Amino acid sequence: MLHLWIQERRIRPVGIAQTLGNPRIGMKKVLILLLITINLVACTTFSNEEDIPRKKMNLACAEPRLDSSFQFHDKAVGFLKSFYKTRKESELFFAWYASEDSLYMAHTIGKCFDKRNKHFHAMQNVVQKNEVLRRLIVQNMRQDSQAELSELFLDDYKKIFNRDIQ
Repeated sequence: MLHLWIQERRIRPVGIAQTLGNPRIGMKKVLILLLITINLVACTTFSNEEDIPRKKMNLACAEPRLDSSFQFHDKAVGFLKSFYKTRKESELFFAWYASEDSLYMAHTIGKCFDKRNKHFHAMQNVVQKNEVLRRLIVQNMRQDSQAELSELFLDDYKKIFNRDIQ
């Protein structure tokens, strides 16, 4: 008799149709299952792929670096032109550093995965342009001998115009 009672109490596999009709399963579980399915259906119907803005990934490496290298070179040329107009030495330093940045960006093209022969030749062109520009910058920079001469004249100037220089 005990054996029959144990067989009656064994767990039997139950399908979904039998589960919904079974009064032992609470209404909370049925309601939760229903809400989840409604939520999933609503999410799939309301979201269209056209509505979602997608970011375009820029996979190019060599072209932007080459462009920035040319832009730095153009800035350096602009600073050198500004030096010729104003004769401020700070413009020469700005031109030098812009030329350095241009060379750095040109040399980083070699690390790009999408480089081609045209990038290599453009890089050589930028390097040659920057070499000429740097020679011009160095020629216009003040040398030590010029600084010593200006200090000599400054001492004479102080003797003559002692109130002008504080």
